[in-house]
Amino acid sequence: MKERVLHIFKNAPEPLDAIVIANDVEPNIDMSFYYATGVQSGLFEQCAVVLWPDGRSELFTSFLEETSALTSGSEIRTYRKSAERDQMLKATLKGVKRVGICGSGLTYRMLQEMRKWTAAEVVDVHKAVEAARMIKDQAELESLREACRIASEVGELLPSILKKGMTEAEAAAEVNYLMQRKGASAPSFITNASFGPNSAEPHHSPGEDRLKAGDAVLFDYGALFRRYGSDVTRTFFFGKASKKQRRMYEVVLEAQLAGIDAIKAGANGKDVDDAARKIIDSSEFKGLFIHSLGHGIGLSVHDGGRMAPDLDLELRENMVLTVEPGVYVRGEGGVRIEDDVRITKGGCEVLTSAAKELRVV
Repeated sequence: MKERVLHIFKNAPEPLDAIVIANDVEPNIDMSFYYATGVQSGLFEQCAVVLWPDGRSELFTSFLEETSALTSGSEIRTYRKSAERDQMLKATLKGVKRVGICGSGLTYRMLQEMRKWTAAEVVDVHKAVEAARMIKDQAELESLREACRIASEVGELLPSILKKGMTEAEAAAEVNYLMQRKGASAPSFITNASFGPNSAEPHHSPGEDRLKAGDAVLFDYGALFRRYGSDVTRTFFFGKASKKQRRMYEVVLEAQLAGIDAIKAGANGKDVDDAARKIIDSSEFKGLFIHSLGHGIGLSVHDGGRMAPDLDLELRENMVLTVEPGVYVRGEGGVRIEDDVRITKGGCEVLTSAAKELRVV
């Protein structure tokens, strides 16, 4: 984990004596805690890790999580009560003048707890942490490839689970079951199975709507493996597909392939977004691509960085992002096609491989 810690300090806006990453209770857990420590199990509520400029890290863990903590690359400091934790951290941070915090993952309550540990000047370094996390190391890439493999294999099975009259919730449950059967520890986010008009809602929550002929069927799902998650979307048509549905699919697929073709290290994410967006906006579906082309993935399903028309993002080797154009017609339905890619010097490696030709099932 030393290299990860060094990368965070390298990206920091000013010299720091230490960085503290502190968790609150679920769901307010800073995923950067897992990045810095490398722990693959455990929750670590109200635990903290102190990072030092020489690459060392000290993990302050409750006795509850000690077994999980021993798998980390950090020095372990174990406590039984929060008062003991406070004393240990106060002693550790003695003499620190300027301390970095990860403001995007720190609750106000834990910031107040930190006031017991140090009176040092506080500097928000969440952008430095994000920048470090966006460039994946080999261990991270191995986990992401496995998460993508699982999602890709499940993607090939999606048509076979569709049955007339089934509910969206039942379809989502089938996807989750298949992912865990193939090695996922959990879904990487709440699985979206949406039928018919619901497929025009990009972040639909599956409910009791039942599948019928003529429905667009959109699955947005991902597999979690060693804390790293994939993010894939596939769209099908059940029983029959109208001329308009077929056209929507063709346009979205053309846009996605154009986006993928524009990706390489050194490119601007804004330009990649434009390569895909102009395909859709030159069609009869102009204006119906209502989100960015893609986002970083890793420990979080939105792991920092977006390829969007309003954001300059220099693509760098070993970033991993989604490519997911879509068209959404409210009241009718939508089409989205999403894959995960690793940025390379000359292009990208597509990590997800489930078939994406238009399918009526």
